[in-house]
Amino acid sequence: MKYLYQRFYNNIKQNNLIIENDTVISAFSGGKDSVTLLLLLKRLQEDIRFTLKAAYFNHKLREDSNEEAKWVKIYLEKMKIDLIKGSSDVISFKSRNKLNLENAASISRYDFFNKISKKFPNPKIATGHSKSDLSETFFIKLFRGSGLQGLSGIFGLKGQKIIRPILIFTKSEILDFLVRSDKEFFSDPSNNSDTFLRNNIRNNLIPEIEKIEPDIDKHIFRTVSIIQEEFEYFRNKAQKFLNENLICDKILPVQKFLTEPLALRRHIIREFIRNTKGDLLNIDFDHIEQFANNENIKKGVSIPGINFSIKKGFIYDKQIQLPNYKYLILSPVTTELSEISSNILITSVAEFSKPYNNFEIIIPEEEVVFPLEIRNAEKTDKYIKINSDVKQKVFEMIRSSGIPSDIRNLLPVILNGNNDLIWVCGSPVSDRYKVRDQKSKFLKITLDSPLFKPDKQSLHR
Repeated sequence: MKYLYQRFYNNIKQNNLIIENDTVISAFSGGKDSVTLLLLLKRLQEDIRFTLKAAYFNHKLREDSNEEAKWVKIYLEKMKIDLIKGSSDVISFKSRNKLNLENAASISRYDFFNKISKKFPNPKIATGHSKSDLSETFFIKLFRGSGLQGLSGIFGLKGQKIIRPILIFTKSEILDFLVRSDKEFFSDPSNNSDTFLRNNIRNNLIPEIEKIEPDIDKHIFRTVSIIQEEFEYFRNKAQKFLNENLICDKILPVQKFLTEPLALRRHIIREFIRNTKGDLLNIDFDHIEQFANNENIKKGVSIPGINFSIKKGFIYDKQIQLPNYKYLILSPVTTELSEISSNILITSVAEFSKPYNNFEIIIPEEEVVFPLEIRNAEKTDKYIKINSDVKQKVFEMIRSSGIPSDIRNLLPVILNGNNDLIWVCGSPVSDRYKVRDQKSKFLKITLDSPLFKPDKQSLHR
């Protein structure tokens, strides 16, 4: 046990992978990696107080899967470690989602781990990935063509719950540990088959590479660590962009997006898809690359699992739902419209000045009856715009202001206390509230919204 334990313990402490009172759910298949991980975690309980459980997921892909399940059950009973079991029809899941088998199995497995982790306090899911697994994944992604996220492979810490404590060891070190300790493990005969790309790489490619560079696992581990750092840098930049520029956390303004370098656009799109769809299932580098390309954005891009609209400079899910809202304003104040990430500023002014753009108006104060009502536009809303004599539908005004019909809720309307429509933000004010006497007192009403920037714009008349 001493052979690997000190390095294992140092890795846990240095990277804060496991702390007091965690519940560690160790992914256990009975193979040499998962057995080594479980043995080291069991020993770690002598130095760190945490709860240890084992989770076994049966993919039902092999004829001997039931034999493996029995072996796992008996082994854990001997270890006196609680076993949590799960299984699913991976083949059907693969077919439904048009995935390769390895990807389908991985998604099904992690879905199981995530579900059971919610039942325990301070959960951590520990997987038995080794340094050699990382090398195999690196070559798989390299052959298929991938960006930074793919090439960075297997993270030592993924999110807040998934940890890979034996990523610092190679498979030869793990096997040597088990032999020295005389520990048993379940041998999966499918690991010897070259049908799967991973096995082909493990059994044929890497042994040939090791003849040229015996420390290939070490060098790939270092390379992947560098790529991971750079990926995290770009991912953080992408999240910062989305936090600052997404409208209502759901709508991406195209022009702002296209001002960023292509390298960053790829990460912005990846995170935008993840935020909108909830995952990156079936999303590969080619999808990201198409979406990040200027010309393709203008044409429209098909993304598996989500139907994006690209209209009038905005990208959003066609199934987007923006909430209805209504506010009553009792006096000149600033009111936050949280549903549309905007503010309405109402102030009294003594002198008339020409409105800055169609997102602010100046109206006679004597015409205003409080409380004013601010709400989303409705189909029946109509009024006569300034300097016009035709009553026009508010929805038509919103469309002409450049807002797609799907997201028209983003532009509020303001009604006087007598239910008379004063203004739909982004369009001209009602002719009834036109300033005719510039010596009067006035109310200035401004929409402060992510939909527009405060530069000078021509007023629609």
